[in-house]
Amino acid sequence: MLSILTLLMLLTISTSVEQPTAKAYSNPIQYKATNYYTWGSCAYYAFNRRAQLGRYVSNQWGNAKYWAYNASRSGYTVSRTPVKGAVMVSQAGYYGHVAVVENKYSNGSIQVSEMNYPRQGVKTYRTLTKTQASYYQYIY
Repeated sequence: MLSILTLLMLLTISTSVEQPTAKAYSNPIQYKATNYYTWGSCAYYAFNRRAQLGRYVSNQWGNAKYWAYNASRSGYTVSRTPVKGAVMVSQAGYYGHVAVVENKYSNGSIQVSEMNYPRQGVKTYRTLTKTQASYYQYIY
């Protein structure tokens, strides 16, 4: 017989659900260009990760904090709703930060992959709650 604690844990575990992905949106750039972003930076990683997904982004959007603005000017959809494969953009700090949404869970939390968080050149994963995820912009 399952204990109440075990039952509660099973009920609160988030699971990945079928939801729209970035592939459902237009992608104005149809080829991978040379990556001009600084090696080990979040922008360097996000550029390469999106290329792996076949969802190319510009190599000339500048610091991460400007990506949402420049993406919108380039014809990309930018929203406050995360979807799998989207670039997550933070405008906080001097340079800002970008990451790539790897999973969106049924409870609204997301898993992102990123570089330069917490240190340069290291790829990491972290999970953000639904509330935390709502603070960012997303490039599809």
